[in-house]
Amino acid sequence: MKFSLFCSSLSLVNIFLSWDYVDAFLPSNGYSSKSSVVRAPVILGAAGEPIEMEVGIPPSSSGLKAQMRIPPILPNSEMIEVRYGIPFGLNVEPRDGLAICTKDGAGGEKEGDVLRYTSAWTMGLPRGDGILSTAASFSGGIGWQCSLFNVAKANSWPEVIEALTSNVPARTDEVVLLFERPLPVE
Repeated sequence: MKFSLFCSSLSLVNIFLSWDYVDAFLPSNGYSSKSSVVRAPVILGAAGEPIEMEVGIPPSSSGLKAQMRIPPILPNSEMIEVRYGIPFGLNVEPRDGLAICTKDGAGGEKEGDVLRYTSAWTMGLPRGDGILSTAASFSGGIGWQCSLFNVAKANSWPEVIEALTSNVPARTDEVVLLFERPLPVE
């Protein structure tokens, strides 16, 4: 995979993924092959209780679901699930230790949304407690595994970029992004 970085400001990130080429820090041109937005139910108590939701894990054909319990970082907010086909475009930059959306996107993300989680791919041993996963572990059968990367707990901005750019067509057909959106004050 080749990386081309062009920018006037290293904080703005626009990511376009394709088979073997990644352009980061380029102006967005609405690049997206498919997108959808799913609004998660808002489950917030007066004290900002965690938001509970179920998220499908990529690729879209995996059938795997993650049960999420996400403590909010904003005082009054909702979680927004956005799915983009690969390649995808995203306008996010680091501000005050958070990944903030800088421009409305085709998938439903809005300026000011906080990117909380992204699907990310890493190499690892098979998971599970069955005989096949146990045998594969002993034989050294490693492969690509998808998880949801907690952007708010990233140690550095390059770690966020690495998680986002791990979503390539050789591994998946979609990227999952969870945004926390501030609710209007009543």
